[in-house]
Amino acid sequence: MNRTTLFSILLAAAIAAALTGWLRAGRMARENAALRMQIEALQEQQSAAASEQNSAAQKEIENLRAQSQELLRLRGEVSQLRNRAKEAEKLRADFQRLRAENQRLLAASGGTPAVANTNSPSDQFPRESWNFAGYATPDAALVSAIWARKEGNPKTYLESLSPEEQARMSKVWENKSETEIAAKHQSDVSAITGMRVLDRQAISPEEIQMSIYIQGVDRMEKVSMKLMNNEWKFGGFIREPKK
Repeated sequence: MNRTTLFSILLAAAIAAALTGWLRAGRMARENAALRMQIEALQEQQSAAASEQNSAAQKEIENLRAQSQELLRLRGEVSQLRNRAKEAEKLRADFQRLRAENQRLLAASGGTPAVANTNSPSDQFPRESWNFAGYATPDAALVSAIWARKEGNPKTYLESLSPEEQARMSKVWENKSETEIAAKHQSDVSAITGMRVLDRQAISPEEIQMSIYIQGVDRMEKVSMKLMNNEWKFGGFIREPKK
């Protein structure tokens, strides 16, 4: 092989290698461009997604802030209503206590006991207002007793009675379970929609008799409320002896 032929072969190989490299470089350049476009598209998508997330998060924060402000406002209103309810309940208890004290003083001095104003809201006890009101006044003790019956709570009902009435009811409840007693109590008051005190009469410093209209069953009753150790207790119903 002469030099001319060898040179031609080497030149052809060099040209082929250069062409292959050029083609490879072009392909890589195109692939790089495609990858760059994909990266740019992904970056745009990520940016758009981040913007949407930020916008949604901002809206959520604004909603939460508005809800928080509304909640604070409602809590403030509830607190004011509770304070007003407590004040009203305190005034009512004070009024009842002063009235009971006035009746006791009148009875002790031989005066004529005052008669309650039947139009006064403090004499009305609708069923939905029944609760455990304690024993500070005759009215509170009466409400506590009937609430215990409505709730099917014989123990609390027994505690709301005077000693004499406790002894009588214990005898009535002999051989009956607490469940049976509770069911009987709830049945007895199920039709009652409320109570209205028509008058109060101080019999002595330790006893007040109250005339009550029982709503829902349209029945009149007279009850005795007795003062025991600075607490008023339900002394039972007063009924005319059978002839």
